Amino acid sequence: MKLMTMSFKGICWQVNPTELSVEYAQNIRETALPFAGSRLTDLGVKKRRVTGKGYFVGRDCMEQWKRLEGLFREGGPGNLQLPGLEPFRAVLSELKLLGEEGADIVKYGFSFTEAWAGESYRGQGAHRAAAGESLWDYAGRYGWDMELLREANPHIRDIACLELGEEVFAP
Repeated sequence: MKLMTMSFKGICWQVNPTELSVEYAQNIRETALPFAGSRLTDLGVKKRRVTGKGYFVGRDCMEQWKRLEGLFREGGPGNLQLPGLEPFRAVLSELKLLGEEGADIVKYGFSFTEAWAGESYRGQGAHRAAAGESLWDYAGRYGWDMELLREANPHIRDIACLELGEEVFAP
């Protein structure tokens, strides 16, 4: 059986990850009852969590890593296609560059967290700007009010053209 390749937001893995784990869990709360033991309450299904490790290989292995890193910095949900499963919305929630000896090889680790339909995703904290981005890009991407965004970032001189790596703070 030939499985499809993994993909997320337009990036298709040339080689599927060597380790892949999809975690399904129930949200169960246990409440202690005086003189009667305890009671379990089913609070519903938790969001799926996908973790894994893999390698980018070849002369362009670092470029492959940088494309994935760019998606991580961009944030927000996208369609995640895993081998053998139906696609679902997810956020790239963790990314690791792992050391590995050898030429033309990059070892990495990742985590995705499922994003449910209708759920809003708002960027939080500080973001590092990519080349050519503007504050307008962040306002549109996260649904932020532009005036509040400008107030939260008085250090930015040119809101139409951010510098590579410049910090953008969530309002």
